[in-house]
Amino acid sequence: MSWGYGGAAVSVVLQLGYTAWTARVAPHSAFGAYAIALSVTQVPGLIATAGLTTCVLRAEQLSRSLFRAALRLSLLTGVCCWAVVEVAAPWCAALWEMPELTLFLRLLSCQYLVAPTGCVLLAALRRIGLPGYATVAELTGQVAGCVVAAVVLAHTGSPAALALALPVAAFATFGLSAGASVAKLVLARDSGTPPGSLLGLSGFLTGFALLRTLGASAPLWMAGRLLGPSAAGLWSRAQLLSDVPVNVLIKGLNQAAVPLLANRRNQGLPLTRPAQHLLYAASAGFVVFGALAGAGPAVLALLLGPGWEGAVALVPAFAVGAALQVVYAAGCALDLARGTHRDLILTQLVLLAVTGVGLVGAVGSREPLPFIAAGAAGLAVGHAVQLVRWRRTDTLDAGAVVRAHLTHLAAGVCLAAAGSWGDSALGGLSGATLAMSPVLLSCWLLRGRLPAYRAAAGIGLLGRPGRRAKKPVTVPVSRP
Repeated sequence: MSWGYGGAAVSVVLQLGYTAWTARVAPHSAFGAYAIALSVTQVPGLIATAGLTTCVLRAEQLSRSLFRAALRLSLLTGVCCWAVVEVAAPWCAALWEMPELTLFLRLLSCQYLVAPTGCVLLAALRRIGLPGYATVAELTGQVAGCVVAAVVLAHTGSPAALALALPVAAFATFGLSAGASVAKLVLARDSGTPPGSLLGLSGFLTGFALLRTLGASAPLWMAGRLLGPSAAGLWSRAQLLSDVPVNVLIKGLNQAAVPLLANRRNQGLPLTRPAQHLLYAASAGFVVFGALAGAGPAVLALLLGPGWEGAVALVPAFAVGAALQVVYAAGCALDLARGTHRDLILTQLVLLAVTGVGLVGAVGSREPLPFIAAGAAGLAVGHAVQLVRWRRTDTLDAGAVVRAHLTHLAAGVCLAAAGSWGDSALGGLSGATLAMSPVLLSCWLLRGRLPAYRAAAGIGLLGRPGRRAKKPVTVPVSRP
């Protein structure tokens, strides 16, 4: 877990620095087309990976037959998806009335030639207990992608250089993970999971991921189509500030929780305690994104510079949606580990229905905020459905999870209110930080009452406040 979160912290710094520089070089409309292209390529990207990463992480035993089947399937789906995007790119540009979208899509699709196979290799390294190699490969790839894109953008001035970061990162990560796999992977020579079984599970995971992507991307797609590329550009820059911690938290929770829950289920052990801890950890996102809602506008204004005031105003709304996204994703991880596939699909369909109703109501608006609110409403209702189902099936103590949500939400609201007041009354990031300091100090002093902290201390990750670890007592032994 330390490797995962350490690498994620470095990745956050890298992405924020890259964003700050590109925001001063590329125009708003270029970011809008780039954001639409990213969200569109997520759909074939899910088909390309085909849920294989989760299959490898959840495997009871990573055998050679399963590993080879995953590699072959990832290579096949990746090439097919690259070809589909190359052909469909002009049609997407015509649908959104953005001619520059064609080049963005074709450049971004090149990552699918190696990215799915690279994801399988990284998952295999993590599955056998070598997360350090996987983290180094991912970080090196990200650095290479950002450097190449920045150099090309600086020398040519073409906004299309923005789309080079992901393909370059994918190729670099693939090369490093392949080298580490050749040197370190030692797999059992048994039949393992047959390819047909792998196809069935990966097919379900792909379908479910497509539904989740549809729910997450529909607000941006509609806002980009109705409000134009400039509004989509403001959307993408504001969302990036919340997407960075969201991806870190969800990725860390999935990598830590999914293998653990899968192993306990395979061993016939109860899932109640780890499931409760998973939801408590996800609930802490209300505190994190409350702080982001308070200080995030000042941070984004500092990163992007002048001319991005419209994006700065959207940060608190995206922070609310990000906190809901984390708890909903944790619930999906729990249901996936439990093997309740039907519940996963039904919950996601409810989310899509609520989001769709909200988007229909937002059609007449000329501002992005109603579209963002529609997505947040879908996440809130979807998580409520999860809680009701867990209570009926005695999966966990749903009442305790709700109380944890309310406790962390109260802390997050206090942080958001203090930060917003400090930004407007005292001025800028320093004012927001100063205003939030008393709230942060109170949270630290009362950390023993935060359910997420208590859960972490209960499993030995943290020390309990007010208690010191007992020193071992040395008993003298008499010599004969």
